[in-house]
Amino acid sequence: MKLKLIIIMFLIFNYYPTEYLKVSYLDIGQGDSILLSVKDYNILIDGGPDNSLLYQLGESLLWFEKRIDYLIISHYHADHYTGFIELLNKYEIGEILVTNHQPDNKLYNIWLEKLKEYNYKVRVVEEGERFIIADNIYFDIILAHSNYEDYNDNSLVLKFNYYDLKLLFTGDLTSLLEKTILEKDLESQVLKVGHHGSKWSSSLEFLKVVKPEICLIQSGLYNKFQHPHLETINRLKEINCTIYNTQNTGTVNLFSNGYDYWFDF
Repeated sequence: MKLKLIIIMFLIFNYYPTEYLKVSYLDIGQGDSILLSVKDYNILIDGGPDNSLLYQLGESLLWFEKRIDYLIISHYHADHYTGFIELLNKYEIGEILVTNHQPDNKLYNIWLEKLKEYNYKVRVVEEGERFIIADNIYFDIILAHSNYEDYNDNSLVLKFNYYDLKLLFTGDLTSLLEKTILEKDLESQVLKVGHHGSKWSSSLEFLKVVKPEICLIQSGLYNKFQHPHLETINRLKEINCTIYNTQNTGTVNLFSNGYDYWFDF
């Protein structure tokens, strides 16, 4: 019996080393969904285009983990939050962070009804806010616009800090709005490439400010948009970052002790 317990504990701590940061760039097809787990906190940025989110979370979390402490919607395109509608039926949610954008369409109204069903309120974030998880572990809101006709330009941009490791998440922000944040502290070792690798995002000027070592693209195999675009791939190669794409690798798991980082596919 004692041996069985030791084996079980060994498997748990090797599967999910809670003393480390784990970031899972989930393989949810043509859409975005990233799970960050650290210090018993689960932070989920975007929910992908469908219920495949639930399967991917089941693969990334232990079976008894049913709480998302921060649920973050970068913007209200279907490929970024459709999966959240069913998620609310299965998981306990702490805070829901959004911009002040309030679209008028069927999917958004379904989302509002689901929030009402579970008595959840959203928290509208503002540029410059900081959310502290623990000492040297926090994320900053870089951008939180809400008044652009193009939903992509309403993307919430945040930077996650874990000791020496910095990770930048830009939703589908276009190059036009990237220009407005070039004076911000954007430098990060890991960049979630904007808009699934679209040529309309990730300008060379922006990339040279961020200086990423790793560039993660979330796009679906054989997607109708032909993401990622060759123009973007060439720009990423020009700055010499290592490129990973979920349509080729499946879910990409990044681990870090705060000083070094490594990957598991």
